Amino acid sequence: MGKKLNFIVLALLALLALIFGKEYIDYSGTDIDTGDTAWMIVASAFVLLMTPGLAFFYGGMVNRKSVISTMLQSFVALGVISVIWVIIGFSLAFGDSLGGIIGNPLTYLFFKDVGVAPNPDFAGTIPFLLFALFQLKFAIITTALI
Repeated sequence: MGKKLNFIVLALLALLALIFGKEYIDYSGTDIDTGDTAWMIVASAFVLLMTPGLAFFYGGMVNRKSVISTMLQSFVALGVISVIWVIIGFSLAFGDSLGGIIGNPLTYLFFKDVGVAPNPDFAGTIPFLLFALFQLKFAIITTALI
């Protein structure tokens, strides 16, 4: 029963994304700076490398028989948070404001309108997708820290 329910929920989310999707916004008037892009890729890699480091740190703080499960928690966070971020997390963090507190979950649902063109509202010289993935790395490491 649980697998069927998960599939139904995922199918409904995909259907909502198709129904409430807006037209693609073209930001082709802005240029991508290769230096900024290269630095963001390197910085993203550095932040992503913090996750295995944190796993080893936490693994060294527990009993011998709990090392694997403790380390695995950081890697599970990497997978789970990545999926949540792509589906709805990026929209909640950077979507159109709903009352000034949280973003509209339908703005970037399933990374809709998140492409390689820069978005001048957030980072005008790097691809918008790179900006979203850079922020994803911090969502992963924050969850693993807690």
